[in-house]
Amino acid sequence: MRYITDAKEAKQIDNISINEIGIPSLVLMERAALGVVEEIEKVYGELSANACVKRKTEDNFLNSQRCKKSVELKNVNSKILVVAGMGNNGADGVAAARMLEHDGIKTAIKLVGNIEHASEEMKKQLEIAKNLGISFVTDMKKNEYDIIVDAIFGIGLSREITGEYREIIEKINGSNSYIVSVDISSGVDATGGKILGTAVKADMTVTFGNLKRGMLLFPGAVYSGEIKVKDIGFPDKAVESVSPKAYTFEKNDLYCMLPQRKMRTNKGSYGKVLVIAGCEAMCGACYFSAAAAYRAGCGLVRVLTAKENMQILKTKLPEAIVGSYDEEFEDGIDFTPKKEVEEAIGWADVIVIGPGLGKSIKAKSLVKRILKVKDKTVVIDADGLNILAEFIENKEHDLGNLGTNFILTPHLKEMSRLAGKTTDEIKNDMPYYATAQAECNIVLKDARTVVGEGRNIPDGKIYINTSGNNALATGGSGDVLSGIIAGIAAQDIKMKPALAAAFGVYVHGLTAEKYTETKSRYSMTASDIIDMLQDVMPR
Repeated sequence: MRYITDAKEAKQIDNISINEIGIPSLVLMERAALGVVEEIEKVYGELSANACVKRKTEDNFLNSQRCKKSVELKNVNSKILVVAGMGNNGADGVAAARMLEHDGIKTAIKLVGNIEHASEEMKKQLEIAKNLGISFVTDMKKNEYDIIVDAIFGIGLSREITGEYREIIEKINGSNSYIVSVDISSGVDATGGKILGTAVKADMTVTFGNLKRGMLLFPGAVYSGEIKVKDIGFPDKAVESVSPKAYTFEKNDLYCMLPQRKMRTNKGSYGKVLVIAGCEAMCGACYFSAAAAYRAGCGLVRVLTAKENMQILKTKLPEAIVGSYDEEFEDGIDFTPKKEVEEAIGWADVIVIGPGLGKSIKAKSLVKRILKVKDKTVVIDADGLNILAEFIENKEHDLGNLGTNFILTPHLKEMSRLAGKTTDEIKNDMPYYATAQAECNIVLKDARTVVGEGRNIPDGKIYINTSGNNALATGGSGDVLSGIIAGIAAQDIKMKPALAAAFGVYVHGLTAEKYTETKSRYSMTASDIIDMLQDVMPR
């Protein structure tokens, strides 16, 4: 797992490293500058030889692709401009300019702000640069530079950008230059991803130590481009003492999250998932969830669905145990689930309810019964969430009453109904709404899905997903996700529900990455997501 810090946590790590552990700030700064230079020089030759066409779209952060034509640095004569503010972010930029010039790359510095307000580190870096004869410019001519390095503001920015700073950022964005931001794109709030009036729209952001929340959350993600994380020497002790609340998974986590398959095991060793889903008109959603649970590795899947769906499911998914909840309601008067539903609940380790279930009286009765489950993980998705929202609106239920064994998987609109807030309020503070609404665990789905452990959970974590792409924007994708989460949770019933949910989201995203390696993102379907699971799950 990789930590993700907010602005406060990042500052604390920096402060502990310098003032408590004793690493000189200039040492960290030199390493930061080296990291920036390393990433710039990787693309410098390509850009200088016009081997790459600059792309600036909202999809940059999901699909940043550059051509790979190799060009020797000594054969080109391009120019780089470092635009530096007066804080330590600017000092990082000035140090990087000096190193680029040392490597034979023509580099100039444009200062922004009042020199009298420069930090001590910035004053020192300016002194070194001037002693070495680095070029300083007072104006930034359009299209004069192949690369512009944004070192105006760092993670500490909290005010709206105006005046001279706004003008220079607009000039940077209006250029045809390749833009590299230092630590975070200037104008992006490092904690929430909000745009503080305006912001540099970077092609690449080189950040230090850990990812920052603001560069992953929207709209900051759109302004961050391709993100590179450089180790500049923050000690593990400093990071662990701060213990950032947010994290994300990496591919090597695939091999340690799931329990190892032992030689002497059987289908009962890997958990049992019950899927209660599918009204008479919605067989597909039920199938997607159940099939995904199997593909995610659980041992047995049992389905309770409308009787019209039974034959289709038996044909399409013969591995599943298929039954109907309709038999429980034959008299049309007593809508309390009885024998088969109760037996299935007792049989299961994990329950999924909601995909394609509809909002009939039968569906509401089933959801009401499942809301009483306390001793096993329950995933509520789709129509299950809509029914729950109706219960909340009618004062029949309180979101705060759901226990820590529940996982809710709402998209923004569904969350707005559950929380009684607008979608804009939800999308502007996703970590808050994923953690502060209830005791249960919430998978708040968006292009950057956020998973939160319920409020009042000691040391509760926030997970921000970084896998996947917009190929996942297809019907049935959410149904598949509910099954993946359930299949993962069933294999290790001791795993915290939030962790199973977060890992399920990560795996779900990897399927899209794998699919689009060889196929069009326009063509991916829910069935393709299920098929890709066999390629992304551990072997």
